[in-house]
Amino acid sequence: MSDTPVPAAQDPAAQDLADAPERPETPETRETSETSETEGLRDLSDGAEPFDDAARGVHTQAAFDGALAGLAAAGLGVGIAVAPVLAAVVADALAGGFGDPGGILRTAGQIWLAAHRVGLDVAGDGPDGSVRLGIVPLGVTVPVLVVLVRAGRRCAGPPGGEPREPKAALVALGACTAVYAALAYLAAVVAATPAIQPVRERAPVAAATAVAVAGAYGLLRAGAFRTLPDRLPPSAADRLRPYAVPARAALRAGTAAACALACGGALIVVASLLRHGGDVTRLADRVAQGAPDMFALALLCVALLPNAVVCAVAYASGAGFAVGVGTTVAPTAVSLGAVPALPLLGTLPTGTSTLGWCTTAVPAAAGIVAGLVAARGVPAGRLGTAVGAAALSGPVAGLFAAAAAWLATGAAGAHRLTRVGPHVWTTAGLVAAEIAVVATVVALAAAWQRWRTVRAAAQVTTAVVTVPGQGAHPTV
Repeated sequence: MSDTPVPAAQDPAAQDLADAPERPETPETRETSETSETEGLRDLSDGAEPFDDAARGVHTQAAFDGALAGLAAAGLGVGIAVAPVLAAVVADALAGGFGDPGGILRTAGQIWLAAHRVGLDVAGDGPDGSVRLGIVPLGVTVPVLVVLVRAGRRCAGPPGGEPREPKAALVALGACTAVYAALAYLAAVVAATPAIQPVRERAPVAAATAVAVAGAYGLLRAGAFRTLPDRLPPSAADRLRPYAVPARAALRAGTAAACALACGGALIVVASLLRHGGDVTRLADRVAQGAPDMFALALLCVALLPNAVVCAVAYASGAGFAVGVGTTVAPTAVSLGAVPALPLLGTLPTGTSTLGWCTTAVPAAAGIVAGLVAARGVPAGRLGTAVGAAALSGPVAGLFAAAAAWLATGAAGAHRLTRVGPHVWTTAGLVAAEIAVVATVVALAAAWQRWRTVRAAAQVTTAVVTVPGQGAHPTV
């Protein structure tokens, strides 16, 4: 059979259509045509509306989930602050006293706000009749940040489900931030007493900053931004791809160094407590009157224990810290005046010593950890990449040190006590430099050794072993 098309003039069906008389246009046919066009346009619009409604519904659900996450995070955070206050009240009740429930909640609210670096104006002998307390109890701040990270993960999607798209996840985080900030301002209003006034204008800003940072980290860990690299232009993706491996290695090495610094600082604090245990006990006996006061003082020291760890890291880096204006505590020099009668301050050194200089091994140990992690995080044989990642791990650890030092620095009273805590930027700079130098040397040595091991394994020749009755078989 031929596939040649039949001309229109020879096609019977086409000839019938051509011979059919043209129907005249009448009002009925015109109305039918207009109705068909209108229905077609309505079908197109109806087809677009479900997509818009679906997107709007996804964002609405994300905002609702984010608001619930913010509400739950605020409730858990206040609960963390209520726990020590309630324990102190129970101890006081067992001794014959009784706390006002309203006072318990107000005190917990003040502690929760202080954990966000919201200042507290306490009635005193300050210039305006009050004293600004800006010390952050990191023992409360750390679990609050953990709660906020979990809130960010909840904003990314339901537990066990697929993460939301980046836009929906950001909508959820925005709703979480708004609710959390509003509750922080409400807490600042409710927790105010004639003796202690939280700084209301700082409450929503500090709370929103905490949610934005910790929540964004939670979104990142949950995989909410996993599709962003795929949306980059191909040219930009090709230019950035070579830097992905060293960037990840530097971040991991810097984080490992920061963890090593925290562990080293904790060891310094424990060793100092053991060495100055008598001074700590005498200060506690002088301040506390009875078992309830002693228990409350112990809870305060536990809340400030992470602050002591950060100060120990600053001391080990050589930057030191201050316990009042014009004071310094460092391995190179110790200059102190009158200090508050807080048991933790009984661990302060009275002068320079050999043990003080031994603490400088902590940043060196953190640099060794960073160098090993950086060398393991890049392919074997790429010595330059390993060295570069190790060098960048120092600034990463320095940023962690700067954030911790900033949180641990504040005012503990009036006059001289307006400056207590580490020297922020000096600590960050010294930590970054010390870790970068040590990590670079260690990463170079570790990467070289690893490259030699891989090269030696690659140079193993294949031997031929003859097995009786089976012939020759190559073996490595």
